[in-house]
Amino acid sequence: MWRIARQPTRRRYAGGVLLLMQADPTGLSTPLGKVVIALGLLAAIVVAVRFLWDQRNRR
Repeated sequence: MWRIARQPTRRRYAGGVLLLMQADPTGLSTPLGKVVIALGLLAAIVVAVRFLWDQRNRR
């Protein structure tokens, strides 16, 4: 049988592992946080569309 040569594993920065292990202090990754982010993006899109629509009607 053929042996597949493994690529040497890279050591990861220890600080990055610690950052991944910490809980999200902002709460944005919770379901409620995701809803708040989605509503904020939707509101920004609505405001931009209304602005562009008003600019279009002024011509």
